[in-house]
Amino acid sequence: MEKVLEVALERLKEVDYGEVRFVRIKRQSINLENGIISSIDEDVEEGIGIRAVYKGCVGFASTSSTFIDDIVKTAERAIEFAKASYRFSGKEYPFLFEGQHIGEYITQIEKDPFAVPLEEKIDLLVRTDEILSKNKFAVSRRAFLNFFKTEKYFLNTEGSRIKQTIYESGGGYVIWVLVDGNLQSRSYPAPHGGNHLQGGYEIVEEMDFVGNAERISEEAVMFAKTGRINEMETTLVVGTHQMALQIHESVGHPLELDRVIGYEASYAGTSFATIDQLGKLKYGSSLMNIVADAKTPRGLGTFGWDDEGVPAQRIELITGGILTGYLSSRDSAWAIGLKRAGGTARASSYNRMPMVRMTNINLLPDKGSLEDLISEVKDGIFVDYNKSWSIDQRRLNFQFSTEVAYRIRNGKIAEPLRNVVYFGITPEFWNSLVAVGGEEEWKLWGLLNCGKGEPGQTMHTGHGSSPAVFVKVKVGSV
Repeated sequence: MEKVLEVALERLKEVDYGEVRFVRIKRQSINLENGIISSIDEDVEEGIGIRAVYKGCVGFASTSSTFIDDIVKTAERAIEFAKASYRFSGKEYPFLFEGQHIGEYITQIEKDPFAVPLEEKIDLLVRTDEILSKNKFAVSRRAFLNFFKTEKYFLNTEGSRIKQTIYESGGGYVIWVLVDGNLQSRSYPAPHGGNHLQGGYEIVEEMDFVGNAERISEEAVMFAKTGRINEMETTLVVGTHQMALQIHESVGHPLELDRVIGYEASYAGTSFATIDQLGKLKYGSSLMNIVADAKTPRGLGTFGWDDEGVPAQRIELITGGILTGYLSSRDSAWAIGLKRAGGTARASSYNRMPMVRMTNINLLPDKGSLEDLISEVKDGIFVDYNKSWSIDQRRLNFQFSTEVAYRIRNGKIAEPLRNVVYFGITPEFWNSLVAVGGEEEWKLWGLLNCGKGEPGQTMHTGHGSSPAVFVKVKVGSV
């Protein structure tokens, strides 16, 4: 295969820059619904994506064929598209030089998830479901596991030759209960697909599905039975999963540089954090320190090099509450005067072009345990585990609801609350940040469903955070 790719690359030398990217993705997904296996999906997807750059204008083409003639023709189409783009625009665009990189990145795993017998995985889901099924209020149950192995071979006209093998594992379960006409869900380890991290089957074993099932089942009934709250303004203590969604929607997306300069305006939207505010915008309080770290251990946004051949980096996005950086690619970094791209261009498969995507967007810890944070709150609310989200096209106005919520009274967790939702405007909300928990409370979450682009791409991203405290937040119930 490598020799075939080299032939295609040779064809790309007539343009300013060219790259060939071979991708093979192996997937396995197991779903159990109400005690019955509803699906076992296994597939392998592979092909070659080729990108050509002519006077800064990009052309992309892909093929699932491994015949050399087809691959060369694909390279020729990419060149044709790049030149046509230049003719249409009549303008030359910057495309940053990176230089040669040769190396290999492999996820360190303890147990190959594809070597673990299918029967063992099914047994785990069945044993978990047996516990959930004992809940007399249960109306539906679902448990699932997902595994991915992604192999990439990247080469470009700058001389780079890069191999990467990435394993991702995870899953979860959810129970829905109906109590006195109130339908309530409770998920483990979290809603929206559970949790997934880079690693082998050990990721699933560490989650302890069975050991947490009874607690989750009981909490579903408890939250269904409890009451709502009236709309008010209060102190909000936010757990790590909800913080992950908050970071994703109100920091990660608005700091994607292609959105900021208008490349994504027709689909994903734009951003309030415009480039004229770089180094000036008071995005949040001094406790707000957020980085994009493509080297975070186990993160779904972790790799050796991005899909443009740029090495993994740690980028300071928000420093002491001030906007200090963006997520960038080789065809967007010029907009903020960078001499080198941020290494955040990724593609969901061989048949998609690399674009700016989140890596691991992490809020750095400060100090104190969750108990310490709560002890400082006389009257407030604790929320965690995102249930739903909504945010506008510029990433300003938002509202989130959560599966878990409790009233805080005199520094202690008090009664549970049902269907709590909170509202905010991004910079106002982050400027109300008054405390961030310590490193011992910091937790990494992985999302499989970040959508962007036309044609659409679904990307895996990571987010790490400690619990955090915000004041004067509007809350209510739905």
